[in-house]
Amino acid sequence: MASAFDFSDHKAAAYAPQMTFDMYLAFPEDASKLIEVVDGWIVRCESAEPSHQAIQLNLLIAIREAAGLRDRARRTCHRVLGDMDVLIADSPKLHFRRPDVVVYRCIDDDRGRWGRKPIAADCLIAVEIVSADSITTDIRDKRAEYAAAGIPHYWIVRMTDDDGPAICVERLLLTSDGEYAREGLAIRGRDFHAIDTISPFPLKLTWEALDEGL
Repeated sequence: MASAFDFSDHKAAAYAPQMTFDMYLAFPEDASKLIEVVDGWIVRCESAEPSHQAIQLNLLIAIREAAGLRDRARRTCHRVLGDMDVLIADSPKLHFRRPDVVVYRCIDDDRGRWGRKPIAADCLIAVEIVSADSITTDIRDKRAEYAAAGIPHYWIVRMTDDDGPAICVERLLLTSDGEYAREGLAIRGRDFHAIDTISPFPLKLTWEALDEGL
């Protein structure tokens, strides 16, 4: 006989207060790594599957190398990290996302309570790898949020059956009207490279390199 379902925790979650900046700063670090906050509401981020993590790592390494070459040539400075909190807004409600990979300009000094973590205005590229539980969020919600926040480049990686290997990479560029337009679309089986671009810096990455470790 099935036991009665305990709704106590769910009821508590339904009546939980919205996350404020002060609450976020007091949140345990291990717990803060598992959430995003959208208009004050906590959004739980599930631990990614191994295929997702492998593609994420391969992208991070390739983009970091390409960005580093451009930085050394132009004497600029960017950081390339994964799962880094990016502040979209701190008022009237806290709003931050954690892109799978983010490229942002180096931050030398603490800027108030957000410290040295990036705000959207610092970001050059946000990358999301679509999983089965993030399709709507990555393709619709984050596309609108990142565009409104002014992030110039948004790259979306789709996986076969949303579980790997990678099957397409869409590169979006922010236009003057504040919306993303497709800058490039690579499809496995049609295009040799998963990424072949000079914008915002030269980068070529084969499908095999993108899938390494799967």
